[in-house]
Amino acid sequence: MTHQFRRLWNSISFRLTLNYGLLAIATTSILIVFIYVQFIGALRTEYTRQITATGQRLVAAFEDGGRDALISAIELTLSDRIDSDREIYLLLDKDGRKLAGNLAPFPQLDSSSTSIFDAEVVQEGVPTRGQLQIQTLSDGEVLVVGQDSREIGDITALVGQATLAAIILAGLMVFLGTYLFRRELAYRVSHIRRTTQQIGAGKLSKRVSAPTGEDEFTLLNHDINTMLDRIELLMKSARHISDTIAHNLRTPLTRIVGALQEAQQPGVSMAEALEANQHAIEGIERLNVLLEKLLQIAEMEAGIQRRSFKPCGLDVIVTDVVQMHEAFAEEKGITLSCANLDHVSVDGDVNLLASALANLLDNALKYASNRVVVDVVKQDRTALINIEDDGPGLPATEYEHLGKHFYRSDPSSEGHGLGLTSVMSIVGLHGGSLSFSNAQPGLRVTVTLPRDPAHS
Repeated sequence: MTHQFRRLWNSISFRLTLNYGLLAIATTSILIVFIYVQFIGALRTEYTRQITATGQRLVAAFEDGGRDALISAIELTLSDRIDSDREIYLLLDKDGRKLAGNLAPFPQLDSSSTSIFDAEVVQEGVPTRGQLQIQTLSDGEVLVVGQDSREIGDITALVGQATLAAIILAGLMVFLGTYLFRRELAYRVSHIRRTTQQIGAGKLSKRVSAPTGEDEFTLLNHDINTMLDRIELLMKSARHISDTIAHNLRTPLTRIVGALQEAQQPGVSMAEALEANQHAIEGIERLNVLLEKLLQIAEMEAGIQRRSFKPCGLDVIVTDVVQMHEAFAEEKGITLSCANLDHVSVDGDVNLLASALANLLDNALKYASNRVVVDVVKQDRTALINIEDDGPGLPATEYEHLGKHFYRSDPSSEGHGLGLTSVMSIVGLHGGSLSFSNAQPGLRVTVTLPRDPAHS
């Protein structure tokens, strides 16, 4: 029993529900006690009002008809059988002899006081407790009017018992509700725990069962499953990237090692050895560039460089990058122009945005036949950078692969296939997106970035 209670107490759901239930009991108890006090007070006030009104009525009867009229009024009231068992009347003459009423004379009678008080009396030969009011009439006689207060005591005891029973019942219901709530919560959480344990064991494809509905646990299950889908996708992507990196490193390293080993063979001339050494240095430098590119992409995907963001003019960046590429475009006989440049500001890193734009312009100039057009368009909450060339373009089926690590639409072309990956990482770091469409002819690349409303 102690072990079971300890298990329940160690459950945070049990403790939370218990605390809430105890708070509810305390609040209800205070409310019940308040109602109890108000009810008993109202009951006593009503008794007092009835005693005062009856006393005034009898005094008026005495003033109108004298002692005989008062005695008749008392006897009539006691004979009507309406609340006569709890009504108290006593009329005494000047010498203290009883003239009328159902109350025996009692020694603590104080005719000088007119306030209502409680006293132990004898009514019809039966000891009782009553609320009494004593009035001295004009001829010296004493009139006692009152109510049997046992009814108030009975009602008080009844209400007290009901209050105690309600509190005990509420306590039992709270403990029962706490236990049931804890079981329900443990049942709902158990699905999540089992799934996380399986995922911790390496079964990344497991998901939390999510029944239909819109309660908090169903929404939490959907959110956890969405997170697990994202984690699994990232793990697969990381595995693919690591395999691709291993392949892209293994091949050039094997070539470098092979060339150096051949240079160490007997009979190799100094010129051949120097040439092999030079090729090895160039290969290592290319690998260094590749690793720096991967590190930069990883930092951007992790959001590390977001700390250097500040408002910057997107049209100014585009103008500077286009001017830097004008000489290269002229050498290739390609017309590079800006069709439209809306003034728009974004929150970002100037160097990263310029690097992404330069990368896109390099690709456009690489495949363009005669022209490349760049424009900046301001929309409601976003800014668009469109880069359009008139080259051969790409099939629509290739668009979804563009930007993947080490992907090249033309495997025979130079490079590592990380240019568009870097661009996508920069755009994603700025909260934007990259899309591709057919320019008929050529390819249109659209960069969508959120505007900085405070500066544009």
